[in-house]
Amino acid sequence: MLCIGHYEELRARKEAEQKKDESAALEKIMERERKLQLVMEQIAEKEKELLELKGENVSLKGKVQNLEKDKSVLESRVVELCGQRKEADVSKENHGYDMLLVGFERAKRQAEFFFLEVKFDKLDPIKVVHNGALVDDDEVDVEGWG
Repeated sequence: MLCIGHYEELRARKEAEQKKDESAALEKIMERERKLQLVMEQIAEKEKELLELKGENVSLKGKVQNLEKDKSVLESRVVELCGQRKEADVSKENHGYDMLLVGFERAKRQAEFFFLEVKFDKLDPIKVVHNGALVDDDEVDVEGWG
């Protein structure tokens, strides 16, 4: 009997150790599953963030395209306005010349009114008298008259 008791005691110890080992293994498996579940949740969260970022990327690309179109429109408008400014500058210069001609014609008519016997047909608004002759004003130093 003593042998049977000792055998049963050894067997009970062995079963208790097996149950302890199985319990530890089960605990390890459960811990791994919790970690795996946590990692799976993190992956799902990252995938969700990735989808959101992809959506933002598409939205930003659309905005970039719209801004590039706006930039192109503005650049063409700048070119157009530069052309208009150049035309205005030329028009301003021509207007000054036109006003000079109008003033010259007025003065010529007034002189003809006062001096009926004199003809002023040979007068030229872009010529100057130099050394007894009418010459273009760019041929002489008009400011210094020399």
